[in-house]
Amino acid sequence: MASKAYQPHEQHNKGSGRVNEELLAMIENLRYELASMAGDRDFTSANVLELSQRLDKYIVMAQHQMIRGYAVE
Repeated sequence: MASKAYQPHEQHNKGSGRVNEELLAMIENLRYELASMAGDRDFTSANVLELSQRLDKYIVMAQHQMIRGYAVE
């Protein structure tokens, strides 16, 4: 008997799929700021890297909200 392959998206897709509007605005602002800053500086500058890491953090938060709903951090 063949077993069904594990598919985590089926198991964990219980969230609302919605992201807090304030968080989305923060992500968009940081994306714009990063694009502007990276155009003026080297991609490996400390300021560009710090901003990129901040943006990554907020994107991960948004992904968690999409999965679990608004009750994340």
